[in-house]
Amino acid sequence: MTLEAQVRLNLIRQQLNWLERELAMLRQSLDQSSPKETPPPTFESLRGVWAGVIFDEEDFQASRLRLPEGL
Repeated sequence: MTLEAQVRLNLIRQQLNWLERELAMLRQSLDQSSPKETPPPTFESLRGVWAGVIFDEEDFQASRLRLPEGL
């Protein structure tokens, strides 16, 4: 290998090392800056929430909308 090719290869290796360090710093910065958020609950996650709850006619009547008596 000629001297010119070795010099060129060394420069490319230096650039590659610099890019690898830059990537590592960017990954570290991203990991620190973005907090891990929990996703909003899905509809499937509500399964079983109302297990054992009994709704009767009184509950349905109380939930209906009514006009005020004076109208």
